[in-house]
Amino acid sequence: MTIEMELVGVRIQVPTNAPIMLLRERSEPNRVVPIYIGGPEAHAIDLAISEVETERPMTHDLFVETIDQLGATPEQVVITELRDRTFYADLYLRSGVGDVVVISARPSDAVALAARTGMPIFAEEALVDEAGIIEEDDADETEEMVEELRKFLDNVTPEDFGSES
Repeated sequence: MTIEMELVGVRIQVPTNAPIMLLRERSEPNRVVPIYIGGPEAHAIDLAISEVETERPMTHDLFVETIDQLGATPEQVVITELRDRTFYADLYLRSGVGDVVVISARPSDAVALAARTGMPIFAEEALVDEAGIIEEDDADETEEMVEELRKFLDNVTPEDFGSES
């Protein structure tokens, strides 16, 4: 069974300065699933949430356009599991002939696409049971964390993350 989630946003975890994406279940008890992500992905999600138009398409914008040009429709994102401290996700697309295609994706990339297309985000119930936390609502703290993230993203460079292997 899956649980519908909403993208709360991206934050910087103090004191490590690591970006995290926060997904909250839409129904009670409103548990939050924090997922560590890379700086570029945090920036991409923040741009989508803020509805910032970039001069040239970002990678996620290009992928959305590619999906559209191929006649497919983004259906949903499902965060499927947490294995060895790594989250996994599936991206569901409906092809032009009506077939559903499931593509394995990093949760950050799938959610960046969801933020651009409005497709719903779900998580497997077992994953939310395992990784979900009850978060106290503190608007001042949230705003402070968002501001810290924006400062981090304004100053981060690709070299800060090393190379992917």
